[in-house]
Amino acid sequence: MNSALRFAGAVAAVSALTLVPAAPARSQTPPDVRPPCMRTLVAVEDTLDSSRVKGGEVFKFRSVDPVRAADGTVVPPGTLGYGVISNVQHADRGGRPGYLAIETRFFVLPDGKHVTTIIDWATDEGSTAVGGTANAPYLLGLIPLVGYAVGGYDAMHHGKDATIPKGTRVKVLVGDDAALGSCRPPAAGETVPPVTAAAPSPQP
Repeated sequence: MNSALRFAGAVAAVSALTLVPAAPARSQTPPDVRPPCMRTLVAVEDTLDSSRVKGGEVFKFRSVDPVRAADGTVVPPGTLGYGVISNVQHADRGGRPGYLAIETRFFVLPDGKHVTTIIDWATDEGSTAVGGTANAPYLLGLIPLVGYAVGGYDAMHHGKDATIPKGTRVKVLVGDDAALGSCRPPAAGETVPPVTAAAPSPQP
């Protein structure tokens, strides 16, 4: 009798397992087959300060290294480019710090041709800046009586404005393909092919 009960219990357990639905297979993200964008560094031409600049204002930058766009156009080092102040917030009372963000737009080649540039948002850290706060340390506000004085101090003092100093290096992606999304930001450690001089054409 006991053997029959054990056999029946085993059959029931196997039947229950067969009824448990299988876990769905995890979908895998397909690999990004787009070619890597051409990435280079630019240097901000003038110091930008959130206390003086305005949103939409134009600023200048220059290429640091030579770079070739996807269409074969070579941008020499020192090429002048233009961008805009995309976001700015002035420092204010209450210790509110200033904020500054820039966007690059294009290089201007010696022949007048424009070459598109956009910030490499995946890796760049130089295109935004946040000022400091002039508030008293937070823990002082928790002390009885002292907290009242700290609150008055914080209300009367401005935060510090944000600054992107002259010469700040900013990582950008070069070419219309970067702006159109037909290329991808280079992966970490991925090298961009160097710019090489064009071979002279054979003389007839």
